[in-house]
Amino acid sequence: MRVAFVHDWLVTYRGGERVLEALLELFPEAPVFTLFYDAKKMPKSIRDRDVRVDPWLNALRPLRKILLPLLPSAIESMPLEDYDLVISTSSCVAKGVMLGPDTQHLCYIHSPMRYIWDQRQHYFTPRRQFHPFEFVVHLLSKKLRLWDVLSSTRVDRFVANSAFVQKRVKRYYGRDSKVIHPPVDVERFAESHTSPIQGSYVLAAGAFVSYKRFDLAIEACERLGKTLVVAGSGPEEGHLRKLAGKHTKFVIKPSHEEWVGLFQGAEAFLFPGVEDFGITAIEALAAGTPLIALKAGGALDFVLPGQTGVFFEKAEVDDLVEVLRGFKAEDFSKDALRSFAQTFQKQNFLEKMRVEITEMIRTRS
Repeated sequence: MRVAFVHDWLVTYRGGERVLEALLELFPEAPVFTLFYDAKKMPKSIRDRDVRVDPWLNALRPLRKILLPLLPSAIESMPLEDYDLVISTSSCVAKGVMLGPDTQHLCYIHSPMRYIWDQRQHYFTPRRQFHPFEFVVHLLSKKLRLWDVLSSTRVDRFVANSAFVQKRVKRYYGRDSKVIHPPVDVERFAESHTSPIQGSYVLAAGAFVSYKRFDLAIEACERLGKTLVVAGSGPEEGHLRKLAGKHTKFVIKPSHEEWVGLFQGAEAFLFPGVEDFGITAIEALAAGTPLIALKAGGALDFVLPGQTGVFFEKAEVDDLVEVLRGFKAEDFSKDALRSFAQTFQKQNFLEKMRVEITEMIRTRS
């Protein structure tokens, strides 16, 4: 059986790339097709694979956000007609590949395109009056939404990374999907590491992007006078530093040991945004750290009130302050948190994906 993988782009190593990295173990000889590729940003397990990218398009890698309206045509041009099985991992256009009539297509979907559906406010600043730029953005978004829905019919089977994404796949594409949570490297938190931050603190960590709502965490902790550590990196760093006061500390691009130490040393992990899933939250549980999360999105799959963490109801500072004020880390068992995190091991993920692939092939034949 000829198998190929398709991934939107390989230019950062985050949750989506970790999922692809795990899936590659199922078919060690299968090539990986992608729109943009930066080998220096990828782990050896991906660099050593047969990664196929158009060199002309890849030369425009720094402009990929501007090129978004052209990406559907780019993904459709990939030569995949002769493969028996294509597995796409998609949060943008990868699911829209054009395949032969006998090719089966399984899509592991991280999210329908956030910037054209329900999270546009985090990518485009709304204006109070008409502006030509906004008009162009909304015109292109409409055309992309039409293509996004049409191309969803090319997928034989969807696998969603959370119940939240499953609902969005149903709402926007009218398609059913199976939920299989992403793999998390929980084993890396088995070894004890010292946190680079001394004293009591709560932690928010990940990419510095607006939809993660680290601004909410900063404002709540500054109001309470509670130490908050914000770890990671990203385009919102400057904005977050402007919001921060004396109670907020930043750890930019922590090392492996620092990352584990930060999670193990925190009283709680703050998860204040609406996210598709939340690998960092599972990492916190693997470190024995309970969660304080907004009651929405992917958090609904792994925050069990009183067992793995607590919810706050609204994405508002007052709600988060109230929960932080009454939170007690000693109410949670570190051993129970770590045990729960074990259910997200890579091997469990791969076994479930094998079942999905086998069932899809058997159903077709």
